[in-house]
Amino acid sequence: NTYHGLINQGSTCYLNSVLQVLFMTEDFRDAVTRNSKENPHTEFLDHHLKALFDDLHNYTANTYKITQKLGIDNVYEQRDAAEYFERVLRMTSTDASKIFHGQLANKTTCSKGHIQTDGDAPFWHLPLSLVDYCSKDYSV
Repeated sequence: NTYHGLINQGSTCYLNSVLQVLFMTEDFRDAVTRNSKENPHTEFLDHHLKALFDDLHNYTANTYKITQKLGIDNVYEQRDAAEYFERVLRMTSTDASKIFHGQLANKTTCSKGHIQTDGDAPFWHLPLSLVDYCSKDYSV
């Protein structure tokens, strides 16, 4: 398959990287397409994403409608990709967003050996703290 890129509106590389990851995730692309067909009049971002994904199959595409829907007024302001990854997933249908959804089990152990379990928490991205990352090899 030949794929195309996204036009950078200013400093929207953070958003473009998120959108390209979503585009290259076939299960997400399929869920967005399915929801767009089954629910043509919803407020979800799925319709805009489907249109963008269709464009990316044929030519270099722009993200104007997506940035408007996400409320990005200043395209020259650099923002965090992880924040916009989560924002996009919050604005898509449940079927599409659940592809990246996980459950994080929190378990806290006190210094005297008593165990306290805090329960599960949903997540879309899992931050990993790497201490002194320059001196060791890490595997995820």
